[in-house]
Amino acid sequence: MTHYTILPDEVVYEGWDEFEPRFRDVEISGILMQVEAVDESRVRIVRLYSPEPKHYLNPLFTPGSLINYVPGPQGI
Repeated sequence: MTHYTILPDEVVYEGWDEFEPRFRDVEISGILMQVEAVDESRVRIVRLYSPEPKHYLNPLFTPGSLINYVPGPQGI
C-alpha cells in the first residue's frame, strides 16, 4: 500500500500499535460468527463461519452490521 502525505511518519502512524480489537466467536440465531464489542449491548459482525450460503445472503448478518447482543455468563 502506498500512502502519500506531507505529514511525518510519527503523526500518520500514531496509535496504531495501541489498537487491540476485542474479537469473540459467538453463535447468534444458530449462526457461528466472529464479532467485536461496540458497547455493552451491541456488537459489530466481523465474519461468518457458517458453511451455509443462505446465511451469507441474510442482510441482518452482513459483516460490518451492528446487532444487539447481550452476552451470556462468559461475557464478551
